Amino acid sequence: MRVLIAFSTLVFGGAMFGLANTGASAAAKLKVVTLQYWNTYNVADKEGYTMEHVVIPRFEKLNPGIKVHSQYVLYADLLPKFIASSAAGNPPDVLRSDIAWVAQLAQEGLAVNVGKLKGFAAIKAESLPGPLATTQVNGKYWAFVCDTNTQALYYNKALFAAAGISGPPTTIDQLLTDAATLTVPSKQQYGLGVDGTDIWNMAPYIWSMGGSFTNANYTTASGYMDSPQTVTAVTSLVNLLKAGDIGSDFQGGASAVSGETGFPKGEYAMYIDGPWAVPTYQGANFSDYGIAPFPSGAGGSVSTVGGEDNLVAADGHHVADAEKFAEFLDSPFAQLAMAKQGDMSAIKTDAAQEVKATPYYSVFTQQLLTAKIRANSPGYSQLDSDWSNELGQILAGDVTVSAGLQAAAQEADQALAGS
Repeated sequence: MRVLIAFSTLVFGGAMFGLANTGASAAAKLKVVTLQYWNTYNVADKEGYTMEHVVIPRFEKLNPGIKVHSQYVLYADLLPKFIASSAAGNPPDVLRSDIAWVAQLAQEGLAVNVGKLKGFAAIKAESLPGPLATTQVNGKYWAFVCDTNTQALYYNKALFAAAGISGPPTTIDQLLTDAATLTVPSKQQYGLGVDGTDIWNMAPYIWSMGGSFTNANYTTASGYMDSPQTVTAVTSLVNLLKAGDIGSDFQGGASAVSGETGFPKGEYAMYIDGPWAVPTYQGANFSDYGIAPFPSGAGGSVSTVGGEDNLVAADGHHVADAEKFAEFLDSPFAQLAMAKQGDMSAIKTDAAQEVKATPYYSVFTQQLLTAKIRANSPGYSQLDSDWSNELGQILAGDVTVSAGLQAAAQEADQALAGS
């Protein structure tokens, strides 16, 4: 019912998503405006096609006089290209930004404070708390939620059955025990895959075991990144690695096998990943697996919020129309169309329709209710690098867990202070 009501509101000019007021738009001035929308939508599959041929045409039909040009940009190039174009006075009107970039772009004055817009209140009320938090910096909102994701636990049913384990672990203690039980060196089978030392991959373990990376305001890491709880969490994983129960993906390197590659081959019995892994396994005709919430520990069952936000460029040439387009991208029509292509909706009331269309999303929508965001700070990228580098030294045996985390915390303090 909510989707139908919202959709009709959108079509017939209601104000739910702020689309009713077209008087000040380019359409009312009887001239065509073309908005530039930079994004990383995959043009090799239906994701980019759906945005360009389904979502954008719908917006253009509802807003005569406004055209939208969707431009694909490589992920590695998108942030520097946006910053450079803004400095030159010619940024795209709307940027689909990685959630980790919003704080930096807001601090540099390159984003519009969309929280003041009339239509934002309704979107804010309907947004999932984790994704919404990624748009907020210093009490103001600098972007619209776009899409979201998180990671959950994938487990190989055949390997579990062979080991006499009836189902996925529900607690961290069970996870650690099962990882050892499921390891079979003669078959090059590891009980657990951990796809890297970065915070995206490590946070579910750290947070669920009661650890943390920074304080709540993202201003300091000392006392958090090196807290007893964080030390205990990292020590648990280090011990698994030393025992041979974690695969090569953890430390990385040229010969490392990722979880998504090793899991369907039986090299990893468990690992965490997002909903994008499912189409990969469908294409490989691998289906003997399950997806479960991340196991609970002292901190609960906590995973990491991922995804993108839509940011309106402060120096754009058509700000009012860009705001209109960004609001439309949070409408039920746009959100559900893109959800079918793997981009989970950041609007909580779309979840039921989303899961109906894509049933395996159910675990991820459940996980998002307790998922946390990474440090929402311009210094996050450096903080993440400091953490990952020091953890790599710990795994290599060059420093102890305590010493490595203390060094990481001190380095992260500088990154946060510099922001």
